[in-house]
Amino acid sequence: MFKNMSLKLKILLLSMSGVVTIAIVSIILAISNFNSQEKLLKSKMFLASEDLSNSIQDQFYERYGDVKTFSLHFKNFSTNSREYINYLNQIVKFYGIYNLIMVCDLNGRLLSVNDEAPDGKKINSEILYKQNFSNTQWFKETLSKKFLEDAKKDFTQVNFQDAYFDETTESVYKEKVYSTTFSTFIYNSKGEPIGIISTHPNFIWVESTITRIYDSFYKANMKTLELTLLNKNGDVIIDYTPSLNNGKKDVIHDEKTLNKFNLIKAGQAAAVKLSQGEEGVIEAKHARRGNWQINAFKQVIGDKIVDDLGWKVLVRVDSDEAYSEIINSKIIYTIIFTLIFIIVISLSIFFSKNLANMLMNVANQLANGNLLLNKSSAEASSESQKLSAATLEQAASLQETVTAVNQISAMMNKTSEMADSSRRKSDENKIKVNEGKNVIHKMVDSISNIKSSNQEIMDQVLDGNKRISEIVKVIAEIESKTKVINEIVFQTKLLSFNASVEAARAGEHGRGFSVVAEEVGNLAQMSGNASKEISSMLESSINRVKTIIDQTKNNVENILTKSKETMKNGEAISNECASIFEQIFINSEEVNHLVYEIANSAQEQAKGVTEINHAMQELDNVTHQNSNIAQKTSKTAADLLRQSYEIEQMASHLVKIIVGNESNISQLKASSGNNNDKGNYNPPVNKNKDYDTNSKRQSFNMKSTKSPTIDSNIKKDSLHNKENSQPKAVTSEEVPSYNDPRFEDL
Repeated sequence: MFKNMSLKLKILLLSMSGVVTIAIVSIILAISNFNSQEKLLKSKMFLASEDLSNSIQDQFYERYGDVKTFSLHFKNFSTNSREYINYLNQIVKFYGIYNLIMVCDLNGRLLSVNDEAPDGKKINSEILYKQNFSNTQWFKETLSKKFLEDAKKDFTQVNFQDAYFDETTESVYKEKVYSTTFSTFIYNSKGEPIGIISTHPNFIWVESTITRIYDSFYKANMKTLELTLLNKNGDVIIDYTPSLNNGKKDVIHDEKTLNKFNLIKAGQAAAVKLSQGEEGVIEAKHARRGNWQINAFKQVIGDKIVDDLGWKVLVRVDSDEAYSEIINSKIIYTIIFTLIFIIVISLSIFFSKNLANMLMNVANQLANGNLLLNKSSAEASSESQKLSAATLEQAASLQETVTAVNQISAMMNKTSEMADSSRRKSDENKIKVNEGKNVIHKMVDSISNIKSSNQEIMDQVLDGNKRISEIVKVIAEIESKTKVINEIVFQTKLLSFNASVEAARAGEHGRGFSVVAEEVGNLAQMSGNASKEISSMLESSINRVKTIIDQTKNNVENILTKSKETMKNGEAISNECASIFEQIFINSEEVNHLVYEIANSAQEQAKGVTEINHAMQELDNVTHQNSNIAQKTSKTAADLLRQSYEIEQMASHLVKIIVGNESNISQLKASSGNNNDKGNYNPPVNKNKDYDTNSKRQSFNMKSTKSPTIDSNIKKDSLHNKENSQPKAVTSEEVPSYNDPRFEDL
């Protein structure tokens, strides 16, 4: 069904689809953007609650540490003096938040207190010296060591009294004062408690942080911002809502609300979640006014506060005011989107109608242009007749080249014979070279044998030297042993002689010496025998040395004899190699002579080739002209005819696309008033078989600059006959095709 639609309707549907798609994507992105803005707003609210929580922790950490620091100044303090009062006045002025700093003994009697306010004005603190503070909450809890502490965070030995209306401070300043109290012991040098110091900072140390948070939101036009601080039980201890105070930023201490109104009991959703230990951002109704608000809630816990204090912060703002910019953005987006959608739809309709009209005009122009293509096809037919005449001239020029080709053929035969002779001589040289190569290999082997023989000689000589060295060592050892034995024999004989003499002198008592002399004689006899054996060993060693020397000499002579024979063989082989290479030299001379003859023949061939070039230049000129004409004719006729059909089909298809179905086309023809030839042009069919629409014919191209190879046995056909040598008029149907049998020889 989509195919039968008109182009205008198709374009309109496509543009509508694109617009709807873009609209859907735009709406999705807008919704995502609005949701991101809402999340960003809630994130900002939670960051504000987190900032408020961190600031309160910082202030608490300082107040907690201040009272412990102040207590160190009153070490060993027992009586009041102006020095201590001045010290307290300096502290009050420096910090600007402490209304009273009181120092009492362990019985509740006031020992010292500041007599100036933070602004430097005198206050009536004298009335406090008449009172006893042993019954006050902060004194009793400190005395009983009821501290708000966390040893892991280094919070120890300080009592904290949550926000309340301080009557003691009110009696001095004559006005309601909303305050807190930090109390701790004063110790002497022995570490014993001697008193209690109590600071009464105005609750401005928390309220200043709240007003700072409010100012940042006020600049962002969130005037309904409400900041609430709850104690551990859920009671309101700060309720800061300037929008209910005519926009005034003063902190109002409403006695009906502070420490009396409990948001958890009132069912306020954020307060309930805080009591359950949760943190985050939700939308909920205000417990008293009933309007919807964005609630960011956070526990006041961290490293700089005692978690048991249990404070909780609420940062709230009216939903209508918080989302006002987002709502305005949604309204503006809706209006702009609607306007753009209407404008785009209108433009789509306008452009689709104009585009359809322009395409219809183009289709009509294409049909008219088809008539011009028919005329161009007729011109192409005329060019093809010129091509036929030029082709016959080319055939005549080819006859002139036949004679030159025959001469070249004869020269080539002679060159071929000489080339064969050169090849045979070359083969002989190759054989001789191979023989020389083998002989050279033999000579190399002989030289290698000589080398190995020489090496054997060296080895034998070295071996002989080693043996002679061994013999020398043996003889030296024998010689040293012989000397020892001779000395032993001499000493033995001497001992034997002395023993005999002594035995003779001793008579009967010298028989033992006789035995010794006899044994010594035996030893001398054994030594003599050993000397004889050694002598025989020397003789044997000498004979062995002679034998080794003779063997070495014989081996050396044999090796030298072998080396001489090897050298003779090498000399003979070298002579043989020289003779062979002499023969190779002679053959090379013959080859050089043959090459000279080939060079002369080549010169003759060059002259013949020059004549062929002259003839072929004329042939090339005619061929080049014919080739250009053939290419133009073939390409023009085929392209024009093909383009004519293509344009007709394109025009018909374009009209069908623009109008749509067949019924619309017939209606367009009836109403357009254009003639059928212009609207539905059918080009005449060319009856020339050589130029059909499939472009089966290819023009005969003779543009090659190389001379064509022509067979010496040229066939006798109509091109070589006299009656065919002259060109004659031909019709378009007689134009030869590229596979005409008359062109076989070419």
